[in-house]
Amino acid sequence: MSANQGSRDGTKRPSGEASRLPTRRPRWVTVLAMLMLLAGARLFLGSLTDLRRLATGRSMADVRMDGLADANQEVLIRGQLALEEAVDRAHPIAAGVQAAIRLVLALVFFFAVAAVFSGDPRARRASVFAAWAGMALHVGSGAFLLMVVRKGVADALPVLQQIAAKAHARTGDAPPAPADLAQLASTLMIQVPLLTTALGVLFSVLLLVTFGGRRGRLFYNGGVKADHG
Repeated sequence: MSANQGSRDGTKRPSGEASRLPTRRPRWVTVLAMLMLLAGARLFLGSLTDLRRLATGRSMADVRMDGLADANQEVLIRGQLALEEAVDRAHPIAAGVQAAIRLVLALVFFFAVAAVFSGDPRARRASVFAAWAGMALHVGSGAFLLMVVRKGVADALPVLQQIAAKAHARTGDAPPAPADLAQLASTLMIQVPLLTTALGVLFSVLLLVTFGGRRGRLFYNGGVKADHG
């Protein structure tokens, strides 16, 4: 066989060119790869922290926070940690499974990013797989929040009340009213995680529309050189 192979449209191209990607990577690919890297790093570090906490039982809400003079800020930070730990204690198996899934998803994101920057043709499939896996994780997390965690807000409220009492006693201020703490507990346990879940779903949709859509097919399968976003 000659060094050149004829394509279907009659043009000549070097052998193996169809399996290689264009040398110029579109900006949208680079931007999404960086976002996948950030998302993967967040999932990786968060999942390792959660698995370590579940294995050791050490509370992150009790760590020293030097330089934190405002009692309300302390309640927000310690309260967020303490309420997450309260949910984990109430549902340890679910917490462990979710942490393990997030760790696996982080590794998938890292593989997709490595494939993108190395010019691996599997980058598109890896990114689409990461998008579907992320979609499943976030939808499942949202369902768990609404169906399980929401029912335990009242049970976790004493944890937040204790943190608020200690923080405001240190500064000499009066603690917040119980109704305010109840609203804060609902915000930290339900509303903030749901917002994070919604952002994760939107990011998964963005990956599906780009890597799984026409742009992704043209760049990875059609060999189109594109330098626009």
